[in-house]
Amino acid sequence: MHHILKNGRQVGWVVGFTLSILMFVIAEPIAAQTAVRVAAFRSVELHSGGEVILRHGSAQRVTLLKGDTDCASVLTHDGGRLVIEKYNSKCHRRYDLQVEIVAPEFAEVAVTDGGNLHSVGSFPRQTEIRTVVRNGGSIDIRTIPADSVRASVEQGGRILVTPHMVLSASVANGGQITYWGEPSIESSIHNGGAVSKGTAVDGPNSDTSTCETKTQSTPAVTSGQRRSWIF
Repeated sequence: MHHILKNGRQVGWVVGFTLSILMFVIAEPIAAQTAVRVAAFRSVELHSGGEVILRHGSAQRVTLLKGDTDCASVLTHDGGRLVIEKYNSKCHRRYDLQVEIVAPEFAEVAVTDGGNLHSVGSFPRQTEIRTVVRNGGSIDIRTIPADSVRASVEQGGRILVTPHMVLSASVANGGQITYWGEPSIESSIHNGGAVSKGTAVDGPNSDTSTCETKTQSTPAVTSGQRRSWIF
């Protein structure tokens, strides 16, 4: 009798443990994707690391795919700037942050102090888009075609763009701007960096990641005057 009760308790413990694991696995995808309510925005900024995915859609929508709402801050600031902060003043631990942002159009995108912002899927052609990377990070918006692109890298980082008519590019203290298409180019490089044309195999319709993208060895046109833009 004692043996039977002992075996029963063991079976019960195993069943209970298994059910708890299954409930966790099933609940995890639901908990990982959280809709974030924000005010209307025109631009997107990523600060201090993480990943932001841009998609085209008729209505604006922001979804936290990975991360911690106790750490991450996603708020619309003055001027319609949607700012994603990986860390707030009360959170300093390591974790993965991934945010998906859907909108009809993105006027400006920026990365500061590290992180990766990239577009996925097809987008309609825009009149203009402005982009900047400060103190490291990467922006890959090859799938967002625009007549005019303003791109700026300060203190290291990388930008990949597809301008159809005009590219205004500025690199200061290291960094890389890679473009596709045949736009007229106005570029400025100070204290190291490069503005280069990307290869056809890594163009807007390819699946090549930012890290794998190669550039042609043809040197970019540079100007001797320094320009700065406010994004």
